[in-house]
Formats: sequence, C-alpha cells, structure tokens
Amino acid sequence: MPRRTRMRWLAAVALLWLAALLRWLDLPHIPYGLWYDEAYYGLDALRVLQGEVRIFFPENNGREPLFIYLVAGAIAILGPTPYALRLIASMIGLLAVAATFRMAWTISRRWEVGALSGALMAFLLWPLNLSRVGFRAGLFPLAAALTLWAFTRAARSGRERDWARAGWIWGLGFYTYLAARMTVLPIALGLLLGRWRAPDRFRVRAVGAFLGCALLTASPLIAYFLTHPAEFTLRGEQTVAFQGGRPWLGVAKEQALRVGGMFFWQGDSIPRHNTESRPVFDPLLTVVFLVGGIQALRQAPFTALWGGAMLLPTFLAAEAPHYLRASGALPVVVFWAALGLWTLAEAAARWARTPWAAALLLGGGLGLSFPWHAVAYFHPGWWAQAQVRGAFSLDSWEVAQEIRAFRRAEPSGTVVLSERLWAGRAEMRYLLWGESGVRIRRLTEDPPDPPPAPAMVIGWQYEEVPLLRRWLPPGALLSVRAPPPWPGESVPRYRVMRAEPPDRMRSNLRAVFEDGIALQGGMAVRAGRVLTVTLDWEAVGQPSRDYSVFVHVYREAEALRWPPAIPPQAQRDGGIAEGAYNTGVWRPGDRIREVRVIPLPETLLQGPLRVWVGLYRWEDGVRLPLRGGGEAVAVPVEEAGRSALPTGP
Repeated sequence: MPRRTRMRWLAAVALLWLAALLRWLDLPHIPYGLWYDEAYYGLDALRVLQGEVRIFFPENNGREPLFIYLVAGAIAILGPTPYALRLIASMIGLLAVAATFRMAWTISRRWEVGALSGALMAFLLWPLNLSRVGFRAGLFPLAAALTLWAFTRAARSGRERDWARAGWIWGLGFYTYLAARMTVLPIALGLLLGRWRAPDRFRVRAVGAFLGCALLTASPLIAYFLTHPAEFTLRGEQTVAFQGGRPWLGVAKEQALRVGGMFFWQGDSIPRHNTESRPVFDPLLTVVFLVGGIQALRQAPFTALWGGAMLLPTFLAAEAPHYLRASGALPVVVFWAALGLWTLAEAAARWARTPWAAALLLGGGLGLSFPWHAVAYFHPGWWAQAQVRGAFSLDSWEVAQEIRAFRRAEPSGTVVLSERLWAGRAEMRYLLWGESGVRIRRLTEDPPDPPPAPAMVIGWQYEEVPLLRRWLPPGALLSVRAPPPWPGESVPRYRVMRAEPPDRMRSNLRAVFEDGIALQGGMAVRAGRVLTVTLDWEAVGQPSRDYSVFVHVYREAEALRWPPAIPPQAQRDGGIAEGAYNTGVWRPGDRIREVRVIPLPETLLQGPLRVWVGLYRWEDGVRLPLRGGGEAVAVPVEEAGRSALPTGP
C-alpha cells in the first residue's frame, strides 16, 4: 500500500475514533433523564418486540418506522433504558460522519475536503447533540449524505446500476424522518437540470431505473398514506408558521431571518436540541462557511438546491430555527464549511509558498473551534440548569430509578405512585415497562387498605408527606427522602416515603424524651471524610409541636460527658427528614428513620469520635429534656466495613 494511501487510512480511522469518543463519552448519563418523545420511540419499539409490526406509527403525531425498528433491537439486548435509545443514535451519528466524509470527497473530488467534512461532522455541536439523543431526526443526516453521494456518483457515471442504487438509497430515506419528503424538490430539479445539461448521463432509461427503484422502495409507505391521507399532513398542519391571520410576507421575512441567523447569530433555543442557543458555527467557521458557499455555488450547485430545500421544514414551521427539522441540510452545511476551510488553506499555502501554512491554518482553525462546540456540550454547568433538567424530564428518570432500586431490594414490596407523576408521562411508562408491584393512585383520594411493609409511596412535588403517610401501613418503620430542589427552585420535584417492617428498627438506645418522643436506636459510621448518622425515632405519645434535631460530633476524649466543655467540631442540625416529616405531624406509634450525612474536618478523620444527639425548639434553642435527666444521647460510632449494630430487641 502506498504511503499516501496508508496515511489517509490512518487519518480516517483517527477521525472515526474521535467521533466515537465524543458520541460514547458518558453516554449513559449525558444527557440526563429521558424526554417524552424519546420515550415514545421506546414504547413503540417495545410493542414491536411484542409482535406489533407497522409501516408507520401514528401515535405521538406520527413517526416513520426505521429508527423504531433499530431501537427495538437495542432494547431486546439492553432493556428499556435511555441508554438503549441513545446507543442507537450514537451509532447512527458515527455512520453519518463516515457517510459525510465519503459524500464530500465524491462531490469535491478532494480527499482533504472529505476529511474536513468528517471532522466537522464529528465535533460540531449540532451533529454531536443529534448523535446523543434518541430522536429519529438523527437518522436523516445519514440518509441525506448517502443520497447525495449516490446521486452525485450516478450523475457522473450515467450507469444504470449506479442510478438504481441511488434510487434505492433515496427511497429508503423516506422511512427516516418527516422532512425527507422535501427531498423530492431538489431531486426533481436536479434531474431536470441534468437532463438539460448532460443528457448522455441522464438518459431516460437510467433515470427511469432511479425513479423506479425509489418508488419500489418507498411503495409500502406510499400505500399507507394513500389509505390514511390525514396522517400524511397531520404534523405539518400542527407546526406551520403561516397561520393565525398574520400577513404572510411579514411572517416569511421573520422566518427567513431566524433560519439564516441560526448559522451565525442565534441557533435553536430548545435545550434538547442545542446548548445555550448557540449558532451552528463559531465566528471562525462562519467565515469559512461563507467562503465555501460561494465556492459550492460554482463547483457543486446541486448542494445549494439540496440545502435550500432541506431548510424549508424549519422555515415553514413555528419555533424556527429548529435543528431537528433542518437536519437534512447538515451534510451540505458541513461540506460548505469544509470546502471554505480547504480553499483558504490552499490560498495560504500559495501565499507562503509552503504546505506547512495550510497545515497550520487547518490545525489552528479546527483546534480553536473544537472547544466552542464539543467542550461546551459536556460542560457540567449546562446540564445542571433547571431548564435543561426539565427539558429531559430528569425527575421522571429519577423516580423510575427509585422504584427499580426499591423493587430490586424488596422483590415482594409494593410501590404506590402518584397519578401526577404518571399521567401524560411516556417516559415513566417506558422506564417502568414490565415492572410489577406498581400501583398508580390519586393520592388525594381516600386510600384503601394500605399494602403491608415493605412498601413505598412517591408523591408529586406539591403533595406533602402527611398525604403520602396515609397510603402506608401503621406501625411500620418510616423513612422520607426528597432530592435537593433544582437550581432556582425551592421545592423538590418529588418525595419518597418508605415503610419497612417494624422489626428492622434499631433498639440499642431506648432514650425517651419529654413530649412523647423516643430515640430507640442509632448508629454512626465513619467512611473517610464523611460520617453517616442513622437515627430511629418513635412517637410514644403525641408530640405537641415541631422540634429540631442536633447532631454534634467531637473527639471522644473531649466529650465523654454531656454537655462538653467545647463547641462541636462538626454538626448537622435541622428538622426530621430535612423538615419533611417534623415531630408536629407524627401520630402515636409512628416509627421514623432518618439519615444525616456530615462532612468531617481534618481533626476528626483519625481517632475515636463521640456523637451526641438531642432535640430543641428552633425559635429559642431550648433543649427538650430526657426523662430521667439529661438533654442528649450518645450514639455509637463505627468505622466503615465493620459489622453494623444489630436491629430489633
């Protein structure tokens, strides 16, 4: 193999490795959560696995089938998880990088332009995001790149077999995404112009083979729409921007500015499609994109026809610009940028009279653009924002994780899930597919006989803990947990209340406070820099009010007796279960377990510890006394890995 060919192969392999790394890096966790539309693909795929075979899926506004069948294969292996959906999307995105590489090489007749197109497809934010979310729109750039490659190859050779192959590929693209229907426009114009300018390569028989193969491939879908015409136009009618009585010329101008501005000024503002409304290109690539567009109008005019037609779906629809609806233009967009970059590199090499100038310009340009796209995508600050978490229904994913973890730990346990967390949430139905022991209930209704422990009830963010308590058995050991509120919010998105059999309650302390409160058991475990304190409380009467709990940590030698002579070196004060189930709402006989995690300073990382626990009135700091004297109870401390304290009497 010649050295030049070997180097090209190595560069192509390195490019694909880069694309794979960016698509598979932490894919199980980024994006967080699972959006409704993604989940609907999964639900359809699960029904396919049950034997429900369709050529078009009309639910959720109608969806083409190819992505759903690919997802079904992944779910059959990995189960109903977000990862199954997104792994397929990432593999499609990787193939799109390779297809765009080959397409651009064929159209430009320059390997370098193909490689640059593949590189841009690998790390630009738009295709990167499409490769990491479970939307069928991510399949369309692959189909578009293959169609452009096959059509260009056939138009140059004029051979019937090339035209037939191009027709088959084009026809298959209609099974990918709604916007594929727009490809009829550039293909029709391309055939007419080709027949006029190069009739020997656009012979009637060859074009007939192209159209015949395309028609044959797409005929099942065409037959479906002929028998279901309303479903062919449903989604377009829902999203069209030219309605509402506004002057169509003004709407057209506004839409054109938005679609044109998505390349340079402001991109898609939907967090599922884009990061911080970034335009498609950074300032550097904006320049080369414009240069490449000028070059392409002269060297590859068909790409302009294709790109313009593929921008029509977002131009005609509301929410412009919309990166999913414009996804068919993506191969052309990166081709233009790559062509412009190579044009400038060649000019730099001629001006400097050395090829190293071209290499420096290419390396510097790509190196400066890479962080603006790929690094920004993975920045944790972006994914921590409440709007991004909501855009991927992170709370639904977390609730499903809670339920699955509980069911793994307690196979015989029952889960009561608030209807507010279930109704209209396709992601919940997908993530909990096949999960037994889950009851969907309206928590404001009068509950039937509660299930025996172990059991768990999960409520919506505005359903308070006393409401959840009614759905759990009396006398059980209760625990409450809620995730931290999202940034900018004050209320957790959901709350979990869990009931365990009462014999799991620790009874190593048996300390009774005044006002009907007892600390029956407790333990503290030190693991590195963290002390985890578990406290088991019981209402031996009816507490008259809310009390705060103090947990004070000392070196043992300095706090053998209460009260110590020095202030605590670490502490964690507050209401029971972070204030979610304070003593004022307890009922006689309630048993409550709470866990407090306390960071330890350097002075408490070695040597024995003493942990004192008590109750006080939060408004004036007056401590609640123990019956028999005293104000605090010493909780035993163990090191992580040692045997835990026994439960029960």
